[in-house]
Amino acid sequence: MQNRIKSVLVYIFDRIIPLYAVIPVISCFVWNGIVYGGVRIINEGRTHFDMTLPIDGIIPVIPEFIVVYFGCFATWGIYYILNVRVGKTECARFVTFDLLTRTICMLIFLAVPTYNVRPQVNGVDLFSQALRFLYDYDAADNLFPSIHCLVSWNCFVGIRDLKCYKKRYKVIAFVIAALVFISTLVTKQHVIVDVISAVFISEICWGIVCKSRIYEKVWLLFDKINKKVFSPFIKGK
Repeated sequence: MQNRIKSVLVYIFDRIIPLYAVIPVISCFVWNGIVYGGVRIINEGRTHFDMTLPIDGIIPVIPEFIVVYFGCFATWGIYYILNVRVGKTECARFVTFDLLTRTICMLIFLAVPTYNVRPQVNGVDLFSQALRFLYDYDAADNLFPSIHCLVSWNCFVGIRDLKCYKKRYKVIAFVIAALVFISTLVTKQHVIVDVISAVFISEICWGIVCKSRIYEKVWLLFDKINKKVFSPFIKGK
């Protein structure tokens, strides 16, 4: 019976996400939550800076883009899995890269706390109501850089050089990232410098991780954890 359960678990995870990638991917989302929520607590009461530029005032509010803003959470899950299921080396590289980008975000959030002034949304349609809900739920801080834009670009950067995927997967990732960029601006969640800085940080961190091969050392830690937690189930690649 125990062997049968093991076989079922291995089958399920091999079809979706390899067991060796489960804890690393979870660590990405946990670290993201710690950075975003933890910094907000630390920065409470501190002076925040508004990085809105005159050009940001020209950008209209388009509540319909709230669909993209919320919908990207699903695409992130898909592309994270696509990036880590190729093999352990690719998983180590992407996860290390993702953790590094969020660490840089944390340092910037602490060094330069930011905020913006959101517009009054008076529409009664579903999109306007959803946008007001977002404003109520998500405080206007931790904006520079935009984590929404950063994660979306990370997904594209990670899959960009993976030869095992057809070009359409990479094009879709790029288009999704571009739409997310637009969504953050037209929902007035972010300003232009937040978007640009997110792309810059992503590209710099990818270069650092790939050239330094620091992911090899990071993987040693994850490998030890995996062996303790999943040793009966791991089906390595």
